[in-house]
Amino acid sequence: MSDLDRFELFAAVAQADSLTQAADALGMTKASLSKQIKILESDFKVDLFSRHKQRLILTEQGKILLSQCLRLTKELEDTRSICQQFNEEPEGNLRIVAIEHFANQLIFPKLKLFLQRYPKLRLYIDTRERMPDFEREQIDIAVGFSVPAPPEIVRRSIETTRYVLCGSPQYFTEQGKPRNLKDLLQHNYLAHNIRTEERTIALKPGYSLAIKPYMLLNSMSSLIECAKQGIGLIQLPSYFINDYLKNGELVEVLTEYQATDAPVYYLYPRYRYIQSKVRKFIDFFLASEK
Repeated sequence: MSDLDRFELFAAVAQADSLTQAADALGMTKASLSKQIKILESDFKVDLFSRHKQRLILTEQGKILLSQCLRLTKELEDTRSICQQFNEEPEGNLRIVAIEHFANQLIFPKLKLFLQRYPKLRLYIDTRERMPDFEREQIDIAVGFSVPAPPEIVRRSIETTRYVLCGSPQYFTEQGKPRNLKDLLQHNYLAHNIRTEERTIALKPGYSLAIKPYMLLNSMSSLIECAKQGIGLIQLPSYFINDYLKNGELVEVLTEYQATDAPVYYLYPRYRYIQSKVRKFIDFFLASEK
């Protein structure tokens, strides 16, 4: 067995936190898997795990190796995918994180046809509102985000949107309406916790405002519900709240300052060759949306 094989076994054990579970998933005996891990530790003269009762806990050296092994595993999978695209249809796992609105609008309506066209792909779709860790989670593509991305992530526009700052009639009756951007500093601003790097609101070029949130929530629906209940102001893309504006549950303010051409992106890891499975997904679901 090669070192690369043992690295893959080590990563499986480290992620499962259990020899038994990893062995079951790999189709190996626990004894055989344990032997390979011990060989790896012996060859490199390092303890990768500390044993505590029935649990395996990564040592500091083990954590460093796991991070590298995950990169190796991802690169190996990507290499296989590149080779397959030369003369085969895409196959393997395709891991997607998509904001629910875009999953509902762009992906789910055509998903059945996509799966029929590419039956060798196995999709994992996560619609939680969070920016994924592409490397650690081995995510292939994320859809519907407007937050900044690191240099190793490719970012492509799906569409542009208008941002809306709004609150409930009840809130404005109690607190009054802000007349300018500076007034917002005296109001309760509710924000999504996906924006961990900054608390600026989306404004037209030439305007800027950093504001400390009154409350952080982890979903658009929660933000909207709290705003409807008169707890504070929210700023969201128009497609999330148009219906509430139309029926009067929310009222827009400071329209003249709000960003009107704000891009929304899909993102994927930067590789020399884009993987076939990712390219097929983009061409099928997103290419016409650019």
